[in-house]
Amino acid sequence: MKKQLLFIALLLTSFINAQSIAFTSDISTSEIGKTIKVDFKYTVAADGYIFCGINLLNDWTWVSYVAGGELSPAPAGTDVTGSITFTIPEGTAPSSSLTGALNYKINIELKTSTFDWLAGAYPATPINLTAAALSVDDISKNLQNVSIFPNPTRDVIQLKGIENSAISQVSIVNVLGKKVYASSKISNSKIDVSQLNSGIYILTVTSENNQKRMKFIKN
Repeated sequence: MKKQLLFIALLLTSFINAQSIAFTSDISTSEIGKTIKVDFKYTVAADGYIFCGINLLNDWTWVSYVAGGELSPAPAGTDVTGSITFTIPEGTAPSSSLTGALNYKINIELKTSTFDWLAGAYPATPINLTAAALSVDDISKNLQNVSIFPNPTRDVIQLKGIENSAISQVSIVNVLGKKVYASSKISNSKIDVSQLNSGIYILTVTSENNQKRMKFIKN
């Protein structure tokens, strides 16, 4: 009888010590303003609590909380699967704009029902938060706001309203339809047209899903 009780005690001790939690889905990137779904697997001896969150860190030093979600209660069991969803708030700075050692990291923790820590997963690789992609309507609206200044011009034209537009190319053709300029990069929203002959030209601004054509005069 004592051997049986000892065996049961060893099994219980082993089960308790084996309490764990791990990510089972790819959480390497997420779009700001979108809902992220995090899948995981855990083992816990009694009903517990799980919290998953993204934080802004300076290397590994906590700076601020970004977003997160919880599972409560987390039912007891072995290799239990689950998921948590939460939304990355709009206005969060994209990872590409962070400077120095600032980065976003995601973590997940398993706790008892009284919030005592049991296990956790803390990936070293930062999560990449990307800016929300512009919709077709957004792009179209932005292109409608693009204009040429000054017009007529002698040397340089400036594209006003291009700052928030997803521009992929700008081209210029003369009245005969011959392309005289094309570029996918515009420095300071300005185009040097000093080498063009005097006359009327059509400038075309192209985005991924839309185009806008504008006439200008070169003196």
